[in-house]
Amino acid sequence: MSNSIFQSSDDPWENGWATNDNGNNNSTSANSNNLGSSPSIPIYGSGSTYITSSQLLNTNDDLDDELEHSQQITNIPESYLKVHSALSERILSVNDLETLIFDKLIAHEYFNNLQKLRILDIIYDNNLLPLSIANNFYQILGLIGLEIDSPGTGDFVTLRFKLNKLPEFSSAMVDLLIEFNDSSNNNDFIDPLNVNSPSEKGLDPILKVHSSTAGGLLGGTNNPNGDPSSSDNYVDNSYMNKYVTEIRDKFKPLITAFDLVKIKEVPEKEGLLFKHINYIITHDLKLNTTTPAGTKKVIRRYSDFVWLLEFLLEKYPFRVIPGLPPKKFTVGSSPDSQFLQRRRRGLHRFLNQLVKHPILREEPVVVTFLTVPTDISTWRKQAKIDSSIEFKGEKISTNFINVIWPKIGVEFLKNWSSAEHSITKLIEVWTKIVLLVERYEKRQQQISYDNGKFVEMLNQFKTLNTRIYPNENEVLLGENANKDDINLINDSLGFIGEFFNKSCQSLIDESYSINTIILEKFKNYLDYLYSLQELFERTKKLSINNIDLLEKRIKENELRYNKLSTEDAEVKGTDLAKLRQIIINDKQEIFQQLNRDWLIKNCCFEEFLMFQETQYLISEVWVDWSKGRFKFSEKFMGLQENLNNEISNDMPLSR
Repeated sequence: MSNSIFQSSDDPWENGWATNDNGNNNSTSANSNNLGSSPSIPIYGSGSTYITSSQLLNTNDDLDDELEHSQQITNIPESYLKVHSALSERILSVNDLETLIFDKLIAHEYFNNLQKLRILDIIYDNNLLPLSIANNFYQILGLIGLEIDSPGTGDFVTLRFKLNKLPEFSSAMVDLLIEFNDSSNNNDFIDPLNVNSPSEKGLDPILKVHSSTAGGLLGGTNNPNGDPSSSDNYVDNSYMNKYVTEIRDKFKPLITAFDLVKIKEVPEKEGLLFKHINYIITHDLKLNTTTPAGTKKVIRRYSDFVWLLEFLLEKYPFRVIPGLPPKKFTVGSSPDSQFLQRRRRGLHRFLNQLVKHPILREEPVVVTFLTVPTDISTWRKQAKIDSSIEFKGEKISTNFINVIWPKIGVEFLKNWSSAEHSITKLIEVWTKIVLLVERYEKRQQQISYDNGKFVEMLNQFKTLNTRIYPNENEVLLGENANKDDINLINDSLGFIGEFFNKSCQSLIDESYSINTIILEKFKNYLDYLYSLQELFERTKKLSINNIDLLEKRIKENELRYNKLSTEDAEVKGTDLAKLRQIIINDKQEIFQQLNRDWLIKNCCFEEFLMFQETQYLISEVWVDWSKGRFKFSEKFMGLQENLNNEISNDMPLSR
C-alpha cells in the first residue's frame, strides 16, 4: 500500500519505514544465514543500511554504532587520512565516489572498469554505506589499495584479513585524488533540468548524516530535539532567525506597486461563431540578467494563460501557484462585458502574483511568456520545454535535515496541520467579506443614481411650483408680503440640487475606487488563500510513495537469495546476480523516494514561510479601505457643511 509523507501516524511527513523499536527484530533472525563465505545481503530493518527519516534527524553516537560495521580499522594508512580529509565533504553518494575516485583512477590506468564494478558490488553487498561513516570510507579505500597492489585481491575476505595492514597509496595517486579544479567540480553537478531521471546519472540518494558539519558551522553538534539545555547540542536561535528571515524576505506580496504588469483587452473576431479576446500585456520588469531594460509588450490569449498554469502545476506542484479566472463562455453566446472585466482583472492578479514569487518569476517559461512577442502556440511547437519537477536530480541539503528540521520541524508540522484544517473556513469567511464589500460598492452606485434623480426631480419641481405660488399677483400676496419668497426657496432648492450633483460625483469616485482598487485587493488576498488550499490538496495527492511495497519486495527477494545460494546448488551465478541487482535497484529506489520526500518537505516549508508574508495584505487592504472612506467622508461632510451654510439663513420659514 502506498504511503504519503503527509499521511502516517501523528507525523504527516513520516513515510512509513521507521526503525523497529520493540526489540522483536525478525529481519535480523531471517538474515542469519551466510551466503557462502561472505556475509548475506542484509534484510531491511534495524540492521539495514537504510536511513529513515527519524534516523536522519538522529546525530547521536547510537546511529553511527548502528550503521558502522562491527570491525574497525585501527591502523589507518597516512595516505587514506589525506584522501578522507580532502574528499569526505564532497563524496556524499556512490555517484560522487565513482566520479571523484574511480573514474580518475581508471583514466590514469591504475585499474580498469571491471575492477571498479567488482568493488562497487562489494560495497553494496557488505554494507559499506553510507559514505559519511569514516570507517566505511577507509574500507573502500582499502579495497582500492588491495586491487591496485595486487589485481584480484580487492575482495571483502582479503580486506577483513588485512584490515590493519592495508597498502599505502603512492604520493602521485594521492595528489591525483585530492586534486581540485573547476572542471572536476563541474562533473559532480547534476543539472535537474537536463537529467531524464536520477538513476541515469548514477545518482545514489544516500543521505549523509552531517552533524559534524552542522556543529562546525554553528559552534556545536546538532540537537535533533532542539533542546537548549545541552550546550553541545544547542543550535543558536540567531542562526534559525536568519534562515527564516532570508526565506521570508524573498517574497513581497504587498500591492504597493500593483501595476507591475498591466493587461488590456483587445477583441479580435475569428470565424463566424467565435469571438476570441486577446490581451496586451505590458510591463517594465527585468525578470533575469538577460532580459533587456525598458517596456515589454506581448499579446496573449486566455488559452495561453491556461497552458502556462498547467505547466507551472506540473513543474512546481509544491509551490503556492495563483489560479486563473474561469473561461465561462458557451458556444455561440456573446460574452458579457462585466464578466470580461472580471476575467481581465483575474488575469491581472494572476500575472502580478506570479512575478512576485521569487521562484516562479525566474522560470524561463514565465520569462518567455512575459517578454517574447512570438505567438505562444507557435513557440511551444519549436521550443524544448522541460516540465519535469523542479527538484528532479537534486539531493536534499544535509543542513536542512540535521540543523533546520530538528529545530523547527515540530512547530512547522503543527502549524501546517492547523492551517490545512482551518483554510476552508477562513476562505468561507473572507469570501463573505468580499461579497459585503461588493454590496457596499453597489449600494454606493445606487445612492449615486438616486442623487442624480434628486437633481432631476428638484429641477422639475422648481419649474412647476411657481404656478401654484405666484410671485406677481399683488392682491393674493398682500400688500406687505415678501413677493420673492418662492424665488428664494427655488434658489435654495438649486443649492440642494448642486449638493446632490456633487455628492453624486463623489459617490461615483468612491465606487470606482472600491471596485478597481479596494475590491481587487480583497480578491487578491482571497486568491492567495485559495492557492494555499490547493497546495494542501496537491501535496496530499502527489507526496505518495511506495516505500512499503519496495521494502516488502526487498525482504522477499533477500530471503529468496539466501535460500537459492545455500540450498540450490544448481542455480546459475547469473541468476543470483540478476536477483542481487534487483535488490540493489529497489534499495536505490527507496533512497531516491526518501530523498524526494525530504525535498518536498523543504519546498513546502519554504512556501509556508513565504506565505506568512501575506498576513500584511490584510493590513494593507483595511488601511486603504479606511483611508478611502475617511477621505470620502471628509469630502461629503464638506459638501454638507457648505449646503447648510447656503440654505439655513436663505430659505424663508415665515412671512
